[in-house]
Amino acid sequence: MRPPASESALFQHTPDLSATLKREWEPGCQPDEVYGEYLPTWRAWMRNKLVDRLRRENVWMAEWQKRVRTERRDKFFYYSAVFGTHTFFMMFLPILFFFGRPWEARGLLYVVGTGIYVSSYVKDLVCTPRPYSPPVIRLSDSLNTGFPSSHSTNSTSIALFFGQWLFNLRHDVGYLWLLILDTVLAIYAASVIGGRVYTGMHSTADIIGGSIMGIVCWIFWIVVREPFDRWIMTGSWTVPAVIVPFVLGLIHFHPEPMDDCPCFEDAIAVLSVILGCILVEWVPLGGVAPWLQATDPGAFYRYDIITQVLVGIARLVLGECIEPGLIFAKRRVGLGIMFAWRLIAKATLLRVLPPTFRAFSHILHTQLPTRRFYTAATDYKDVPRQAFRPIPSVLDLQSGTSSPAASSPTHSPLLTPQRVPSFNGKGRSPSPMALSQANLRLRALRRESGGAVASNGDVREKPLKVRTMALKYDAEVLTKVGVYGGIGFMACGVIPYLFEIIEQSILS
Repeated sequence: MRPPASESALFQHTPDLSATLKREWEPGCQPDEVYGEYLPTWRAWMRNKLVDRLRRENVWMAEWQKRVRTERRDKFFYYSAVFGTHTFFMMFLPILFFFGRPWEARGLLYVVGTGIYVSSYVKDLVCTPRPYSPPVIRLSDSLNTGFPSSHSTNSTSIALFFGQWLFNLRHDVGYLWLLILDTVLAIYAASVIGGRVYTGMHSTADIIGGSIMGIVCWIFWIVVREPFDRWIMTGSWTVPAVIVPFVLGLIHFHPEPMDDCPCFEDAIAVLSVILGCILVEWVPLGGVAPWLQATDPGAFYRYDIITQVLVGIARLVLGECIEPGLIFAKRRVGLGIMFAWRLIAKATLLRVLPPTFRAFSHILHTQLPTRRFYTAATDYKDVPRQAFRPIPSVLDLQSGTSSPAASSPTHSPLLTPQRVPSFNGKGRSPSPMALSQANLRLRALRRESGGAVASNGDVREKPLKVRTMALKYDAEVLTKVGVYGGIGFMACGVIPYLFEIIEQSILS
């Protein structure tokens, strides 16, 4: 028997067992017929296969969750999930550049960045829901769709990359430490991946698919690393001539999902950071700015970054806090520069791009291509101040809870409020086959939230609140490209070069 197709799920938002559950809208949960109407046949076929498997898993997942959940495990898996997020990766990555490990940092960026893009691409391609809630209870929240698990992709590729790095250093660290550190990496990956099922955020198909993607991205980088590096080192103008159109093409041809989902924004961010990193590596080699190259990055810190952190902690404990103070200052300055760039570039581009788009549209006498859920520049005069909302950023830290404005999309004023269906399986949505084509399109825009639910599963039904849909603007796409491309350009080249100048001045 097929479960009712609800467009909402239960979220706990905290590992506290006594927390009140909240019913919120999430993507991927509209009736199957809606996706069959919108998606091409081959995409709908893939989605149906994954959804059928999810429905078979849902019952045992709920029963298993009831058996194994404890307050300590809830807290462990809730907080360990942050180590598989894009935010953790992007906050950690610049440190490798700042402290003299550019080759390893670039490799990590390309491996994990490719995984982020591939997982975001597939999420928007198949538009699958997360495990149905109820009966599963969500301990976290997300506006992304289900398959694949990006946490699994990220943690797998990170663990494999660092495992390979440690293996290359096996003669320096010793086989005992190699075994210990590899065990730590395995526990890290297993905790993040297994925690996605424990917290009710993913099915086994999601984590298996995500893990396989992480492995494939790591193997792909091993295969292409040397020829790719040789190509960049040639300094040929074919590098920007190929890379820039290629990245812009990946952004332009990213699949358009049925539901509004931030996967596209994640893909833009990571592709732009990779683009900026490649360009800043090429710039001194291509003769554009030969001086923009850190020949001895991290000169002030002659040891490996791991050794420096351990030594810094020891000296801090012993009262000698100069060195760790410099380490923290260096990190803060670097991140501060990127944050300042983000503020300036974002504000500038959002003011310059809309009139530019309108001018091109007027000259070409045609409407410029605009993605689904985005408003064309010809349909608005100025970007409202509220549109200057935070872009998902490498500088944004994940919080334990989400604000209402950030956690769920807003609602279409065209749709009448509906009552939250009860959890006993009797409250079904009307069959979409009985709806007209216009109603199907309206239903595709419907968003559901509100309706607090007690932790024992009792529902307090009330009409849904109807609010105006938040608008996205076409200028935001290229704004993200400029902002994150600049962040990659500075983090991978400009800031390490700046630090080298400062450190060499101090040493001399």
